[in-house]
Amino acid sequence: MKDIEICDSELLVSTGLDPCSYQYFNNLWNHRTVIFNSMVDATIVESVIVPLKRFEEDDSDEPVNLILNTDGGSINDGLVVCNIIDSYKKKLNIYVLGYAYSMGSIILCSGNKNPNVTKYCYKFSTGLIHGGSKYLWGTSSTVKDTYLFQSKVDDMVRDYIIANTNITLEEYEDSERREWYLTADEMKEKGLVDVIL
Repeated sequence: MKDIEICDSELLVSTGLDPCSYQYFNNLWNHRTVIFNSMVDATIVESVIVPLKRFEEDDSDEPVNLILNTDGGSINDGLVVCNIIDSYKKKLNIYVLGYAYSMGSIILCSGNKNPNVTKYCYKFSTGLIHGGSKYLWGTSSTVKDTYLFQSKVDDMVRDYIIANTNITLEEYEDSERREWYLTADEMKEKGLVDVIL
């Protein structure tokens, strides 16, 4: 995709956006803002990771803003975002508008050890931590292999959350068996966000 800097007819046609949508996305780009308002899946590469990396590599010292509002989704796709946030080299502000559920809450755990990252939510923002879902099919051997691998991923996620929040091992293990919804105050207490706006 071309750099979005000015609105010209050639770029408008090449992006396939109508003028109102183009103006909206152009404004976000110019304000170094990335919005993630969907399920976590493979499209997060284009919608979040590429823009974050692009802003990280440019010449501007202006902070980058990531607006997070997601029901969660794929662990494998979401953990890539955690890697990016944990090592982000520029000032990055993460805002939870409404909710960060499931994989969204794991993304919200990232950046706690990165001094460039500050996380915000609003007083009615909420989070959700719970055990992941797995659907296995195939031969008994392939199901066993997949189950063993996914168990390793589960352990890795557990260790990541505990290392990057104020959540204890006992709290985490309890949350795996239920839907652990967190209010804004609880997200701040448990270290998922720094500031309630």
